[in-house]
Amino acid sequence: MRTLLAVCIAVWTLLGVFLLLDISKEFAFADIHKFEDSIVDATNKVRAEHGLPSLVKDAMLTENAKRYAIVNADKGFISHNHEPLTSRMPSSCISIGENLYQGRDGSGEGIVNAWMRSPAHRENILDAEWERIGVGVARIGSQIVAVQLFCR
Repeated sequence: MRTLLAVCIAVWTLLGVFLLLDISKEFAFADIHKFEDSIVDATNKVRAEHGLPSLVKDAMLTENAKRYAIVNADKGFISHNHEPLTSRMPSSCISIGENLYQGRDGSGEGIVNAWMRSPAHRENILDAEWERIGVGVARIGSQIVAVQLFCR
C-alpha cells in the first residue's frame, strides 16, 4: 500500500513539474512582439556581418507575416503553399521573399541561425535587393512557427 501511495505521489509531482514547465514556456513567450523584433534584429546583424544594409521593419509586412504564421499553426505544419505568396505582398512591394520556420528554438538568433544553415533561406536573408522586413510568430503546441517576409 505504501508503495502504491509513493508511486501516486511521484506521478502527481511529475505532472505538476511538467505543468509548471509548460506554463513557464507560455510566460516566456508572452511578449511576442519582442520575440518578433529579436528575429528582425538577428537578421539585420547577419546582414551587417555580410556588408549589407539593415532592413526596415514594415507594419503591413509584419501584419501579413503574423497572419500567415497563424495560418500555418492552424494547419499544423508549415508550407509556403497554404495561400499564394502574392497574398502576403503589400501593394507597395515590387517583389517579395519568405522564410518559414517550425521548431523549438526560443531565440531570434537561433531561428536566424537555422535559416542561415539552409541555402535557400540564407539567400533570402542575404539578398541585397530587400529593403523591408516583417516577422510574425505563432505556436503549434510547444513548437514555434515563424514567418519572415522581405520586400522591395
